[in-house]
Amino acid sequence: MARTIVVIGGGVAGLVAARQLALDGHRVTVLEAGERFGGAVCASTLVGVEIDTGAEAYAVTRPETRSLIDELGLTHDVVQPRRSDPHLLLAEGLYAMPHAMLGVPTDLSAPSLINILGESEAASARSLDAQDLGPLDPSVTLGSLVRLRMGDAVADRILTPIVAGVHAANPDLVECEAVVPGLLRAMAETGSLAAGATRLRSASQVPGAAIAGLRGGMTTLIRALEKDANRLGVILRANALVRGVSRNPTGWSIKVDDNTIDADDLVLAVDAVTAARLLEIEPDSSQALSRIAVGDVAVVAMVLAAPELDEDPVGSGLLVAPGHPSVVAKALTHATAKWAWIREAYGPGHHLLRLSYGRDGKVQEDIHDLPEIARSDVRTIFALENLDVLDLSITRWDRSLVFPRSGHRDAVAKVRAAVAAAPNLAVIGAGIGGNGLAGTIALARAVPEQLER
Repeated sequence: MARTIVVIGGGVAGLVAARQLALDGHRVTVLEAGERFGGAVCASTLVGVEIDTGAEAYAVTRPETRSLIDELGLTHDVVQPRRSDPHLLLAEGLYAMPHAMLGVPTDLSAPSLINILGESEAASARSLDAQDLGPLDPSVTLGSLVRLRMGDAVADRILTPIVAGVHAANPDLVECEAVVPGLLRAMAETGSLAAGATRLRSASQVPGAAIAGLRGGMTTLIRALEKDANRLGVILRANALVRGVSRNPTGWSIKVDDNTIDADDLVLAVDAVTAARLLEIEPDSSQALSRIAVGDVAVVAMVLAAPELDEDPVGSGLLVAPGHPSVVAKALTHATAKWAWIREAYGPGHHLLRLSYGRDGKVQEDIHDLPEIARSDVRTIFALENLDVLDLSITRWDRSLVFPRSGHRDAVAKVRAAVAAAPNLAVIGAGIGGNGLAGTIALARAVPEQLER
């Protein structure tokens, strides 16, 4: 039987859920507080080219994103990175990044690793990882695990810059199994942390880069989702701020500005803080959601006239060690080195750079200061005295990243249990699926099962 369903939140989770529900024959309305759909998948136009200022790629080690891309007819738009050779920027210089699984080295004898650690520390790491395995707390942090099995040098000089760049978090606070599921089991079965990381990295059977993108940017996916939602009769409402929700005898009443919409079912595809606030009438769900830690991130994108960068001096980009004496950014992507379609769009001598800011949940810098901070970071990283910036944009997302701290999986389990006990309700945002498109899409695809329980 067709039901009337309201989805709050028009990011990837909300759009995918709405599409799935419409395919099942339901009447669906999506309410998005902002002026556009897509959430953290967004774009800006710099020097006449639309480029990603949010998510720029998807992981190919899981099938969910590619399956959706194929369903939407975007298969021929899939592109591989032109190059995928990120570096680590430590206080004393720039290093090629060793082969690793989210910062956990897979080869403790690799020249790239020895170049960073020195032979003595590398030998110590090999010795530690060769020791017999003892019992491990299932909620052990990734940092604690690496320090135990490979030593502080590996944790501080390799793991920390990578986890800080990817998750904007200190690995000593991040629950291992929440960010690298299966690593503890793989480690137990292989007898070492490096071997366990190797098994997980190779299990995907994906050669080369573990990411792919879309020609024209990942917002191509958002436009396709909007188009398909319209085809299926989904009502998409932007600038629709939900001020509250309440139960009625048959389902839900959703207050939008000065109006009220009634629905049989309610789907929340928003961040954990917003979801907890909206569900105050469901104390168990609200309290469980309040345990999910979230953080902010900002991206400065700039186009330079800089022929000096034509040779891609930092490869596809770099991750910056926390506390670097002269670079504030946590990461830099050299987009014209990484993606051929961007390089072709701008032509020789013109380069697109993306710099990310925000560590441990906070963007410490004033957003008005970020343009000059980013310029200073670029001068330092590329040793450029003069900077010819042709265009620049700043994008900030509050509560956009989930911090999978110790106890995160338990918190997610409590959210799932509380929501499962609440009739006619599904929660698919709030970071329950983790950071990244694959988990988000998988959770959104399963929304009918949540509502049918």
